[in-house]
Amino acid sequence: MLLKTRSRKVCMTCHFFRHHPGPNCIPLLTCQLHQGLIAHGEHLTHRCQGWTDDMVRQRGWAPEVA
Repeated sequence: MLLKTRSRKVCMTCHFFRHHPGPNCIPLLTCQLHQGLIAHGEHLTHRCQGWTDDMVRQRGWAPEVA
């Protein structure tokens, strides 16, 4: 489902990307579009065809990327 990419259009910069504290304070990376988990590390190098710009990121601030 996820495609490798070398651009800035990766899961981490997508409107649907979220992270939540999991057990032992290990973050769980999730996709609200697919309602599932993202494998560790894939949020940095992969995206799906549902990738979309985050309006907040377009304005210069995205807490998920910080």
